[in-house]
Amino acid sequence: MITETFVQKMEEIVGASYVRKTGADLELYSYDASLVTGRPGLIVFPATTEEVSKVLKAAHDHGVPSVARGFATNLSGGTIISDGGLVISLSRFDEILGIYPESRYAVVQTGVTNLELQDALSPLGLFYAPDPASQKVSTIGGNVGENSGGPRCLKYGVTSNHILGMQMVMADGEVVEIGGPAFDPPGYDVRGLVVGSEGCVGIVTEITVRITPKTESVITMLAVYDAISDAAKTVSEIISTGIVPNTLEMMDNTIIQAVEKGGPCGYPTDAAAVLIIEVEGVAVGLKEQAEKIREICMATGCRDVKTAKNQAERDLLWKGRRGAFGAICNLSPNYLVNDGCVLRTKLPEALERVKAISDQYGCPVGNVFHAGDGNLHPLLMFDSRNEAEVEQVHKAGWDIMAVCAELGGTISGEHGIGHEKQDAMSMVFSGHDLNTQQNVKLALDPSDLMNPGKIIPLPPEGSDRLPDQEPTILKRPGGKDATGVSEAIEAIKQAKNENRAIRLAGSGSYNGMGNALTAEPVSINSLQMKEIIEYDTENQFITVGAGMSLMELQEKLAENNQWLPIRPPFCKPESTTGGIVAMAAVGPERSSYGAPRDMLLGLQYIDSNGQMVSTGGKVVKNVAGYDMTRLLTGSAGTLGLITEASWKIATRPEACQLASAVGSLEACATVAAEVIASNLLPNSVTAVQQNGDWQLMVGFEGIAGVVSYQIEQCLGLMSKAGLKDGAHRDYPVVEGCFTEIYATLEQQPFVAQSEVALGKVSQAYQKIEKICSPEAALIDFGCGRIFASFSSLDTTQWDNMNNVFSGAQGHGKLLKSTDDFRKGNDVYGLKKSEWQLTHMIKSALDPEGVFSPGALPGRA
Repeated sequence: MITETFVQKMEEIVGASYVRKTGADLELYSYDASLVTGRPGLIVFPATTEEVSKVLKAAHDHGVPSVARGFATNLSGGTIISDGGLVISLSRFDEILGIYPESRYAVVQTGVTNLELQDALSPLGLFYAPDPASQKVSTIGGNVGENSGGPRCLKYGVTSNHILGMQMVMADGEVVEIGGPAFDPPGYDVRGLVVGSEGCVGIVTEITVRITPKTESVITMLAVYDAISDAAKTVSEIISTGIVPNTLEMMDNTIIQAVEKGGPCGYPTDAAAVLIIEVEGVAVGLKEQAEKIREICMATGCRDVKTAKNQAERDLLWKGRRGAFGAICNLSPNYLVNDGCVLRTKLPEALERVKAISDQYGCPVGNVFHAGDGNLHPLLMFDSRNEAEVEQVHKAGWDIMAVCAELGGTISGEHGIGHEKQDAMSMVFSGHDLNTQQNVKLALDPSDLMNPGKIIPLPPEGSDRLPDQEPTILKRPGGKDATGVSEAIEAIKQAKNENRAIRLAGSGSYNGMGNALTAEPVSINSLQMKEIIEYDTENQFITVGAGMSLMELQEKLAENNQWLPIRPPFCKPESTTGGIVAMAAVGPERSSYGAPRDMLLGLQYIDSNGQMVSTGGKVVKNVAGYDMTRLLTGSAGTLGLITEASWKIATRPEACQLASAVGSLEACATVAAEVIASNLLPNSVTAVQQNGDWQLMVGFEGIAGVVSYQIEQCLGLMSKAGLKDGAHRDYPVVEGCFTEIYATLEQQPFVAQSEVALGKVSQAYQKIEKICSPEAALIDFGCGRIFASFSSLDTTQWDNMNNVFSGAQGHGKLLKSTDDFRKGNDVYGLKKSEWQLTHMIKSALDPEGVFSPGALPGRA
């Protein structure tokens, strides 16, 4: 497979000293941190994106499979290539290319370690939220490949929530820029697809990450338990109060013993379990939150709660947790780490069954895990020199994955599938689900040369498809048996048989968005799909039919003091949850709560063949397979009819208050930047025109006392800067405070939405004013977004506006325009190279172009 000619080509590209082929080198790169091994045929060390491009083009031309690799901390065999393939080491990609505090992003090369980035950000008062325990040696590129989490992801989310853009080299060597500093680029969420794809669709060489200001204060506690089930109860009780800690990390007695043997960290060795609980935020009210947590701990069987008195004590507690995996060497020569995820309330049962499996196979087990999101890490101990023990530990690992699936969870929360878990994918996905995922992979890598043989189970010999069978273990409620779904399946099949184009819809609220269709469609809607399929108040998720309106959903959740924290612009009372998913609609609250892509746990949809496809699940961490949930979110009905969605929900905030003051746009922008850079935690930072001036509006939501304090501080900043008419008011939780401006914007025939890099939004708006003066506008400083409406708009003006958006590192789209305008213009603005990936995926999943032909970006 690797010929001498190919070796010479590699030496020409990267230099002979950066090509390795000795037996020792090949052996060194034949393993990672998992139990999987595979001997490569060659290792190369490129230093630039151009070199990676040339390497991949040569590999493509010679039919050589390859895998990208950082520092080999992978725990599922994802960075192993066998059969003499090519390893592309990215260890020379070790530069932080830029940190931009005012715009809240940094650009790094893929080989920069997580801790190196954290150390660079810390002196600036900033941090990068994902923090895997291996952060000293795991690279940002590896974190992207696995969609890594870490202790902080309970509050801040996983890697996918913090990646804004990337530079990626495709299998044939083409370099594509995906996303950038601005939020939510048009087209499919290719960023979301690439994150967690384990290097199977391309090699990422540069990454644009979202960075966050450090909070004012942090409190770290150690809760000690005599029963691990009591610790699990504490976790559920804390979350249900509406307090979202930074971390809720659990270790059992076996891990405590291992850690303390390696060096005292303050864990009581007689405890059945300990919880590391951390809360952070503004100083006011934080001690009260910590005291509330202490009360919950003591009421749920906790023996004692200790609070770190200083940074040294805090660091010592975390030293033990971050070193827990390595500490196993004090007890056993080898271990196999599992990575299943279950609902929080299922933790006690899951742990009992893990112990039974451990006993059955004679593999001692220690448990260390992210309890707040149900992400288990059972460490099964064995001796690799004993073949019988190796066989038993693999069987035990398989059974633990089966338990997680049986309990409604998933087989991997953050470590990936790789080779080790690929056969277990059939536990949680149907054959058709997996074939659909493989179609996406092959759309971007038609020759299957990028890390082949990973993630998706191999089909039976003599076939290129997996048999269409149901998941072997996981039972998904709803699906084709849900109300209205079978009728929609038949309608889609009939329209396809009649060669009719299909427009998918909910209530029709968003039908005018997107490019003009190139064929007259038949409309198929989801309005019959209104049932609540599953609602779990304790684990805070709900699965509903796509035809249920957002208003109906919020009313149901309000019965339990819960809500879905999203307030989509231009949302009508009848607007459906499915339509919100399809359009990825979100307002200024995105800066604090996230977008629909961040709140969705999974969904089901009908594809162009009239078959059901399931994505994701109902647990908050899930890296089983390609992230099809994000791919469907914002796909505007061009890939299939969404029939149901599982949402992560939250406890309602005690208070929602708005601070406001009036001044010039420049003055408002200055104060907005100061608020965003401060220790305050605003939910939204916006401005609207008011009588020739601008009104700056800053929203705060959460615990009443904390909100009141932040309102006072914010009004002080406004007054100090010379803004006038300072005031504050309450606003409703569900409706928010922007309904009036949305209604004003919508009165005009043209409504534009643009996203630019934070810190550049006011300058971008002033340039837009000179091109075509808006009738109304909402400037969203917190998200770098502008909503503007116009009484008229021509092609030249639209092109000039898009040049402004592009110059501010962003993009634009028209949410509303006339039919005539849409026929002659692309409502998504300037063509972007990443749109070709959108069209490649569209062609793979809807080959006949049945759904909304012509609607995607890049049509005109």
